Amino acid sequence: MRHETEFAVRYLTEDPVPIRDIIASLQGADAAIREAGRLLPLLVDGIKVEKVDIKVREVAQESPLRELFVVALFLAFQPDLEEEVPQLIANATGMVIPDRFDTVVTVLALIVVFYGAGALKDLVFGKGADGAAKAQLDGLIKELAPEVGKSEKQIRDILENRYSERTVWKRLANTTSRFFAPSKQQNSAPMEINGRQITRDTVQDIPAEFLVDDAADENPTRYFANARIELRAEDKDHTGRGWAGVVPAISDQRLRMKLMEDVSADDLWGRDAVVGDLTVIYEKVGAEIVPKEIHLHNVKDSR
Repeated sequence: MRHETEFAVRYLTEDPVPIRDIIASLQGADAAIREAGRLLPLLVDGIKVEKVDIKVREVAQESPLRELFVVALFLAFQPDLEEEVPQLIANATGMVIPDRFDTVVTVLALIVVFYGAGALKDLVFGKGADGAAKAQLDGLIKELAPEVGKSEKQIRDILENRYSERTVWKRLANTTSRFFAPSKQQNSAPMEINGRQITRDTVQDIPAEFLVDDAADENPTRYFANARIELRAEDKDHTGRGWAGVVPAISDQRLRMKLMEDVSADDLWGRDAVVGDLTVIYEKVGAEIVPKEIHLHNVKDSR
């Protein structure tokens, strides 16, 4: 049977989103939905996903950025497992309860991107256990459990087994990175996915776009446009020690900052925060890639 559902994403951005980030977000959403299709048979006994067909119905560039996907799932059921099929499916002949099944698809796609947030944090910072993104993941798993007839522990075990292979784990991190790209480029702008709110704090907890291919470089770099830099009290006058700041879209770590040719100390003096274009220099530390330094190219605004 064929079941069709919509997957709507709104990036609550204030400024137009560059084409590169729109493309990245479309690729991230496509990968997350397809991965949800792969997870579905692992979580729902008696169901088989024969094909996932995804089409883009709408991309609206004006702020906020809106993307609407139409997802067609081609499903088959095992009649001998009729008693195992959970209540979201009325019977093993394929009578799906639409609203509940739509919820499962949405929650599964979100589990993919938030499980990927943990993988991304592991890659960038060497840690991924705590934070708002982890809390979001925990809530999604709790919501999914009764819908698919599995315990939370069973779901976690399935996810751990699915992403235990390093290549799949890296691919998952890239999916998350691409999915959140428009928000991360605009001060971790909040999002809505099928009406579900993703707060700024949650988006901020996810590292900014990071492509695993960069891990091959000794000092990979990443350019960020219109990034917000917070200057702590000890950074506002630099007192001969050089500048430093925190870029919330990247991490909560205080990083050394170099002022490039078009930036003067007067642009930063006494400010709580500034907005500008910057490059982040990463460094390989063991098997991890961590942010080490900021190169600030210009200051567009001070706040």
